[in-house]
Amino acid sequence: MAATPSRRLATPSSVNAAIKQIADVMRRANYAGALQCVPELSWILFLRILDEREEIEAEEAAALGIRFAASLEAPFRWRDWQPQAGRRGRS
Repeated sequence: MAATPSRRLATPSSVNAAIKQIADVMRRANYAGALQCVPELSWILFLRILDEREEIEAEEAAALGIRFAASLEAPFRWRDWQPQAGRRGRS
């Protein structure tokens, strides 16, 4: 599966639309129901948000010349699962 360009979810309605789209994909993948999707979806969203936030913090630390320690190491980061989508400004 090819990685898609990263997009920001700036409004509650855009977040809701993205979650619905993800749930539809999971439903088509024969998940039994919404309760089965919630843990996976929650973890995916957490990893995506954490990775984006840590990328910003790492850039800020580099600009200030201080060391940055990521919360998660490979292979548990979003960017390890989605090499292209996990980077801001890249497609």
